[in-house]
Amino acid sequence: MRKANSDFKTAFISEAGAGVVNNDYFAFVGLDEYACYVIADGLYELEDAEGAKLAIETVIEKFHEHPSMQKHVLHGYLAAANKRLIQAEKKRISMKASLTVVVTNYEKMRYACAGNTRMYLYRSGEAMVHSTDMTLAQAELETEDASPDLLSMHRERNNLYCYLGQPSGFAPYVSESFKLKESDIIPPITRGICEYIDAGVFHDVLWET
Repeated sequence: MRKANSDFKTAFISEAGAGVVNNDYFAFVGLDEYACYVIADGLYELEDAEGAKLAIETVIEKFHEHPSMQKHVLHGYLAAANKRLIQAEKKRISMKASLTVVVTNYEKMRYACAGNTRMYLYRSGEAMVHSTDMTLAQAELETEDASPDLLSMHRERNNLYCYLGQPSGFAPYVSESFKLKESDIIPPITRGICEYIDAGVFHDVLWET
């Protein structure tokens, strides 16, 4: 029972901001051997754009069925969510979302993502691990070897080449596993943070809390 020997603290904040509705969702579950944290962002600011909510519900359901940190299992979580959103879109509109899931056995962690939600692993004031957006903007900046700070202003920052609800070519990213240390901070965030808060400001706020 690794959970009994660990102290994981979880908190979240979510506001609609300037948007019509808030289509960001977060959920987590902690079991004796594994814990799962999921954040998702609907791609459209419409009242019936419930893709993020359905995607998270699906990932949590699949985690309960098969809690694991194995790469193919995390890939399966996202594949199941992608399939469910495709099926749901036949009945509703805008069932598309970005999603990031982090799974830990309380000693190590692994993450998987599709779209432009992000996660960081901060240690001793530095971002030791971070995900990258699956957008044309990210791809162009990598090709040009440009500063990551330009991403939030790029014209293609919301043009995704991988997302949940994708009818073909769905290829989410699944990371290697990373060993955790005491006082590590793992914030998953949506584009509402990425686009409106400078990375340096976000870093400072994180370490002041």
